Amino acid sequence: MRVNSFIDSWHELAERFDVFFIDLWGVLIDGERCFPYAIEWLTFLKNQGKTVVLISNTPTIGASMSEQLLSLGISQTLYQAIVTSGDTTRYLLSADTAANKTIVGSHYYYMGEAQHEQLLQGLPYSRVNQPQEAEFILLTATDSAFESPQDFQVFLEIKVTMLCVNPDLHTLSLLGEKRFCAGSVAQMYQQLGGTVIYIGKPFPDIFALAHSHVNFVDKAGIVMVGDTLYTDIKGGLDYGFKTALVNKKLSSQDIKPDYVFMQFTQ
Repeated sequence: MRVNSFIDSWHELAERFDVFFIDLWGVLIDGERCFPYAIEWLTFLKNQGKTVVLISNTPTIGASMSEQLLSLGISQTLYQAIVTSGDTTRYLLSADTAANKTIVGSHYYYMGEAQHEQLLQGLPYSRVNQPQEAEFILLTATDSAFESPQDFQVFLEIKVTMLCVNPDLHTLSLLGEKRFCAGSVAQMYQQLGGTVIYIGKPFPDIFALAHSHVNFVDKAGIVMVGDTLYTDIKGGLDYGFKTALVNKKLSSQDIKPDYVFMQFTQ
């Protein structure tokens, strides 16, 4: 697929689509602050009658993410829904789905930050503290206890599947600071021979859940706006959406967004 056009106005993009799926980190926020013009752009889309769904690879569930966005100045009136990897994980593990069937057992070992420890609360899964007791790994972020191949040996020996709730390898702050994400840990585990199930972009489950929040069946009227080729753009294209890459230069010969903004909200 070739890139259709390089455009420099979000007004022009709004003329072409009715529904906007918008990535959070790297497009609207860096986790601690809004990017310049982010609120202005969301306000413009609302005033134009567009539907906005925010979609993110964070393990934080949408309701909590909404509170965080409000503290950054992004009102709930500016979007219809937030769908996160955390939301998708809870949906998949509570439904009769492929992910549910692939993970054998109900006892998991948790790797990640304290704020996401309760991700599976209320679901029929129990956390264990010893790796030998685990039937699967719930991974939400990097963990200082698991940084080298030797740290995963027990899990590899008993062939424990890792459930990676955030496929991102890293994110960048407004100042250019790189922050490693759960995807980097999952990548290492997979390279060591472990089995990994990824939940989040670019995989279809999160897009399907997000799509269920809008009363708009025609995918031709939906655009996925993101800053990462291998999660936002590839995922959107694979699901059948048009895509817009923002705040980045093209760096792949295989993944081609439909539209490119060299500068957008930054």
